[in-house]
Amino acid sequence: MSNTHIAHELLSRAFPSDHADRIFAERVKQKPLFLRPTDSEVTDARELRRRERNRKQAHLRKKQKPRPLSAKQKRALCIYDIPKEAQKYSIYEPLHDMWIGYIQEALGENCTPVTAQTAAKLVSADFHGAELEVVRARSVSRVGVKGIVVKDTKFTFEVVTKNNEIKIIPKEHSIFRFQIPALQRRVQGTSADSWEVDRDLVFELHGSQFENRAPDRANRKFKQKPLTDL
Repeated sequence: MSNTHIAHELLSRAFPSDHADRIFAERVKQKPLFLRPTDSEVTDARELRRRERNRKQAHLRKKQKPRPLSAKQKRALCIYDIPKEAQKYSIYEPLHDMWIGYIQEALGENCTPVTAQTAAKLVSADFHGAELEVVRARSVSRVGVKGIVVKDTKFTFEVVTKNNEIKIIPKEHSIFRFQIPALQRRVQGTSADSWEVDRDLVFELHGSQFENRAPDRANRKFKQKPLTDL
């Protein structure tokens, strides 16, 4: 069996003998073979700077706060879902009482007759805890639904009814009614014990004009718009 290298044999077929020997010696036998060093010590300044930069970035990421969950992750974890044991009307009645005090304080004593300034305060208020009733809607099955608002999103009101049920009602093409108990007012020019009580205030809220989150409404100026859906 011949011990001739396969590369030398192939070169001999293509080139003269002396030429093939020279090519084989320069290109095959004496070709340098670069091996990756096994020593962990790095002497290259650029590589050292890169490693130091990566180490500092990794240390900085550990010190920073964790990234907040995305909306998809929140939905998957059911973070904002109300558990079954908390879907009781009696649990949210104190919240409704707090909302009554909040809205009465926001509107003030002299809120009748209702002026543009009163309406501006009302539309920028927070409705978590308000008791809303659907008086008009495109879906007849939603008309008459009444409950305390437990979640006020951009496009929906989520209410808990007296039957301990959670109802999600879209704001679009829906009209909601809510009532604010009257405040006692001292009658001017009379004795200290003389008070008068106004009638309860009843408002209707057009959901199509109210498609904003509660934090966004606080600093927003609303403009009068024609109600084309009536």
